Parts: sequence; structure tokens; C-alpha cells
Amino acid sequence: MPLLPAGSHLGLVVSFEPVPRSIRGKVNQELDTAYSKGMKITRVMADWADLEPSPGTYDLDDLREALEENSGKGLYTFVTISVLDSEGMVAPEFLMDDDDSGRLRDGMRFNDKEVVKQFSALLDHIVPLMLSNRVFAVALSNEPQAYLESHPGELADFVAFIRAGRDKVHALEPRLAVTVVNVGRITNTPLAENPLVADLIAVSDVATFNYGPFTSNPEEIAIDKPQRIPRDIRELAAAAGGRQIIIHELHCPSGYRSGKSPMNTSQAKQSECLRTSLDSMLEMPQFRAVYFASMLDWSPRLVGMFTDPLRDESSIPRLYVDQFAEWYATMGLVWYADGTPKPAWNIFLEGLDKRYRQAAVQNDSPS
Repeated sequence: MPLLPAGSHLGLVVSFEPVPRSIRGKVNQELDTAYSKGMKITRVMADWADLEPSPGTYDLDDLREALEENSGKGLYTFVTISVLDSEGMVAPEFLMDDDDSGRLRDGMRFNDKEVVKQFSALLDHIVPLMLSNRVFAVALSNEPQAYLESHPGELADFVAFIRAGRDKVHALEPRLAVTVVNVGRITNTPLAENPLVADLIAVSDVATFNYGPFTSNPEEIAIDKPQRIPRDIRELAAAAGGRQIIIHELHCPSGYRSGKSPMNTSQAKQSECLRTSLDSMLEMPQFRAVYFASMLDWSPRLVGMFTDPLRDESSIPRLYVDQFAEWYATMGLVWYADGTPKPAWNIFLEGLDKRYRQAAVQNDSPS
């Protein structure tokens, strides 16, 4: 990643929603501490559907504002422009089937000329914007495995679409790294042997994952013993096939302040998981950029938007929904209710110290 300063970097997303006025001062104070310790990366996400509401009409104002704000702070940004997301397809409405929001219209496939041409034209507009605002990598989807698992026959077409997008970006700026954010949950099948992951990494400049030390049981959302983390990190490295790695979201939820945790986690476990993850990745220079999922927990309102529909589904076990709710309600390093840092926030700050102190020592060493 030639557009990212040398070394290993640590960052985070502040929040997935506006920070409440009541805690904004506390959050900004803690952020200032992180910046003072050297934090210099952040990330931005947008859906293709939001960027191109009608054919050839682009709404880039929000993206431009976010990138310019980050660049003005001296931050380097990783951008995700999703075509497929963990929630499904997020292509523009004018390309979608009127009767099926999960399909392209008229039987089109991802690598059809019209789809590729339309996306290529979008890249003509957003790549220059990214290059003028310290963007070092762009992902062309986020966790597409969620869609491709139920549409396996579309994998080859989607891989071809990503390859075409990569080639277009490289034609505009060869130094801008292109990738896809992959599901990094470690199960009994090695990631390197899963074509839904391996085939997308094969057409990426860098390997990118969302990772958390969840148990291997896909029927639950529970945090496993932190002792498994170094092995998981080695598996992510193996799946990367020698490529540099970005951790797009590192998940280590804290669990609620009181009461039994459906996810089998705690504030102490969050701290241990975060420390073990950061130390394991720091030992491997292959991990160039690591983002904690969120500084701030999700609000009850936002959690409810995702979990209330699940509670209405009788086929979904109540425990699974409770785990899902706890995950997002306690995913951060700072409590949403009052802006108080959790113990793991200090682990994050220590991680910044280790990375940038190590880089300073290496820069001061005689060549």
C-alpha cells in the first residue's frame, strides 16, 4: 500500500450515528488523546446506491465532506464503496429488479457490460476525490459472502466485476490499493479453502477482513477464549496469500455493565481480547492497518432497528437475538449512555503507543 505511510497503523470509527451532545465533549477529549499518541488512520463507508441515485447523477456531497474533514486532520482514510454488503445488494435502484430487491433487473449479472460500465463511470468521479484526500485503499464491497452464500452461482460473475473495478482504479492511479472486505470468522473450514473468500482475495491488492474471536459455531454469536486469537490471526495471514492485510473491523464487545452476558463476554474479556489481538498483529508486519469496530457503543434506538425485526421471527432462537443485541449495544470502547471509557480504551491507547513508539525507534536506528 504505497499511499499509506510505512509501518503498522491502528485506528477506529468513532460512531455509526451522530454522537449525542451530552457526551460529545468526553468523546472528543478521548479522541484528542488518541491523536496525540499518533493515530493517523480512519475509514469511511458508502453504498453505490447512495452515490448514484439515478443514471449518471452523482451525490458525492457526504463522501466529499467526510474525506475532506479527515484529510484536514492529517488522517489517512480507507474507503468502502459497497455493491454487496452484509445486509444484501446495495446497487442503485435503477439497476435493481422491481419485484426482487435482491436481484439486478432484466436478468443482468454483475459482469454484464452495462453494470461494469456504470460502475466504471462512478469510479471516474470518486477516485480523483479520494486521491486528493489521503485515501490509501478502497474496498468495492463489504462482506459480500452474506449474499454469495445464498447465490453461489453468482460468485464468478462478482469476482469478474471486482477485477474490472480494480483494473479501472489502477488505470486512474496504480498506487491506490483495491480490495474487498471479507468475513473473517474462523470456522472449521480454513478461510484459504473457502472460495467465497479465496476467489475475492485473488483479485485484490490487499486482503481485508472483519474479525472477532467468536466461537466456531455459526449458530451462535458468542465470544470464545482469548487464547484462540493468535491461531486465528495466523489463519487470516495464511488466507491472505502473502498480501498485506487490513482489518476493517476488529470486534471485541464488552457485554453489559451488569447481569449475565448472552455472548459470554465481559469488560475484562474485552480488554484481554483486544490486547491479545493487537499484540498478535503487531508481531506480523503483514497487518498494515487495524481498525477497532467502533469507539462508541450503538444507541438503543439503532440496536432496535436491527434486532426488533428479528424478535418478530419465530424461527430465530431468542438467545441468538439476545446475543446480536448485546454485540451491537456493547461493541464500543466507550459507553453510549454517559461517554465513560471502558477499561479496553486504555488497551487501545497502549496499542497506539506500542505501534508508534516502535516506529520511532526503527526510524532512529542507524541504517
